[in-house]
Amino acid sequence: MNRRKALQQIGLGVSAGLVLPAWLSSCKDDDPAPSNTYNGVIGIVGAGAAGLHAADVLRSKGIPVRVFEASDRIGGRVRTIQRITQPDDALLFDPANESISEFPAELGAQFIWGSDSAWGKIVSQLNVPVIEFYTQGSDIFIVDGTIKSAAELAGDADFIAAKNFVTNLSSNASTGSVQQAIASAGINARMFSILNSWIGNTAGTSNTLLGIKTLAEGISLRIRNSQQLILKANPMEDVLLSRYSNVLPYVEMNSVVKTINYSGDKITIGGEKNGAEAFTAEVDRLIIAVPVSILKSAAISFTPALPSDKSTALSRLDMDGSIRLRLEFKKNFWGMNSAYIYGGTQAPEYFNAGIGRDPLQKTLDITIQGPKAEELSALGKDMVPVILSELDAVYNGQATANIRRDAQDTILYTIMDWSKVPYIQGGVSYVKPGGSNADRITLSAAVSEKLFFAGEATDIVGEAGTISGAIQSAERAALEVVDTITLA
Repeated sequence: MNRRKALQQIGLGVSAGLVLPAWLSSCKDDDPAPSNTYNGVIGIVGAGAAGLHAADVLRSKGIPVRVFEASDRIGGRVRTIQRITQPDDALLFDPANESISEFPAELGAQFIWGSDSAWGKIVSQLNVPVIEFYTQGSDIFIVDGTIKSAAELAGDADFIAAKNFVTNLSSNASTGSVQQAIASAGINARMFSILNSWIGNTAGTSNTLLGIKTLAEGISLRIRNSQQLILKANPMEDVLLSRYSNVLPYVEMNSVVKTINYSGDKITIGGEKNGAEAFTAEVDRLIIAVPVSILKSAAISFTPALPSDKSTALSRLDMDGSIRLRLEFKKNFWGMNSAYIYGGTQAPEYFNAGIGRDPLQKTLDITIQGPKAEELSALGKDMVPVILSELDAVYNGQATANIRRDAQDTILYTIMDWSKVPYIQGGVSYVKPGGSNADRITLSAAVSEKLFFAGEATDIVGEAGTISGAIQSAERAALEVVDTITLA
């Protein structure tokens, strides 16, 4: 059975209550194998979306792979709370009080950006139900300390100027930060928080730290449509693992790569397995699909050192803190027809997570990235009252009054703090002022036809920070590997 073709023709497999058809799950040794053979082995560091996709491409061509994953789970920054999930240093919640929401709690990647994007096409091929939530609601905004709809702001000259700034981002020729470009455009300060919600926070940081040149270049390069979708009922993590179920057996978890020596004919990998046991491995080519934060931290030592231009490119990229906070309430007080609440200073993005999925819509998924995430991270669970206070200020105290509590009157919450995940250490990559898309291109470039680079930070077509960006970068890296080896 052609597993790739089969996966394109069926719905989901092993999770979320969906059963993998027997004719697919029982693909056996007598199934036709890829006609190509390769006597070596390709190593892949990282089992997030990029690492899994790279392995899938290579295995489809009959090329052996070993995937080294530092953590005890597969999926990287795609993570959903499951029944077996337990709290840890990065994930705070009370497992004794189950969620009342009729949809999964996404801790990382939550949206499908573009129905015709790489990830959007995969989800469509798997027949996973999705919701285009903007057909069912619209955004609302915190302006001048009150909540206003887009209709109420239609005649507000400052709001119109802010919208025009975003609309024309792709043609913005500035070279500093997004915030500097906003100031140069003469936009009133009362719109700064909304613009930070729309731009900086979405890009993984703040407008003050985000370079506008790379942002404009990325938007210009993007070819997908602008639809923003959510999964109706299936966990994002389950969809990812179902799609790449054929390569999961090649993942070696709890394998922390610490050294990479590519000075000889073979590449020697050294590291630690299961928290204590040293290990080494030899591979013929190596795809590095780890977050940019890990590359910048020098957690992996390269021999010889990476080329200076790659180090320079890394210095122009960064990855800030990122928090996903889920709050459930006794009632919806923000509006059943709302999509996002934008313009907060503590939390730039509040998402009405039940839209199109839950008739009661009593859940807010809150995403905070950049310096504000790092500030709130230091508070731990005490960030929750800070967020509730911001909502109370514009909703007349209804947030604190209606927040879900346990039998002891303790506030219930789910906090995912990505900066506290040891082998991720943040949200998504961005390019700082002074950088450009050329830095992503440099970072993505192969080294000595031995080292290859994948992951959302190495996306060069405007999809950085998304699952699609990770997948497209992995496709590129895997095909670059194929071009350097001889298949029998």
